Amino acid sequence: MLRPKPRPRPKTPLEELGPRTGDETPHELIYRAYLLGWIHFGTKIAILNRPGSSVYSAYENWGPLALIGFVSLYTGVTSSWHAGLALFLALAFFGFLLLPKWVLKKLRTRVIEKAFGSEGGWEELWREGGISMRLAMDASIECNGPGGDWRAFARTYLDKPDNDRLPGDESPLKSLPTLHPPRSDGRVPPVR
Repeated sequence: MLRPKPRPRPKTPLEELGPRTGDETPHELIYRAYLLGWIHFGTKIAILNRPGSSVYSAYENWGPLALIGFVSLYTGVTSSWHAGLALFLALAFFGFLLLPKWVLKKLRTRVIEKAFGSEGGWEELWREGGISMRLAMDASIECNGPGGDWRAFARTYLDKPDNDRLPGDESPLKSLPTLHPPRSDGRVPPVR
């Protein structure tokens, strides 16, 4: 009996980057640290999810609400206003429960794609003030856009070998991160 030839396992982003060469740009250091779990990457929803932001999508924010209104109005006109009102209340209830999570997930995906897609995308989001990062092992060390110097942060805390840790190295990057509870200052914790 013939068996199909097994497909090769696709490379992970970290495998595609390859081993450290020592001449990585700060943007590459941040991307590598994100893949290794050394930093938490924060998105500031109040800044990024509004008109004028480079990752804002009006269709995702207003499209579902317009659809709820249209379906309810259509049902109210073609059936009865009682049915239209009941449908509106039911759809609005579920829409307001589920839509914010869906919009947040889509926005975060666009932010990560833009931030790590190119250094220009990272700099644009940083200038808007919509992203921040903090060390996974020491949440008190953070860098927030637009005022923080992300290049200095990368060179100071992230310019270390991936696996080579000297004995007694007191770096906060020794092990995989743990998740931290949401911050009290209103910033959105990282979504993983």
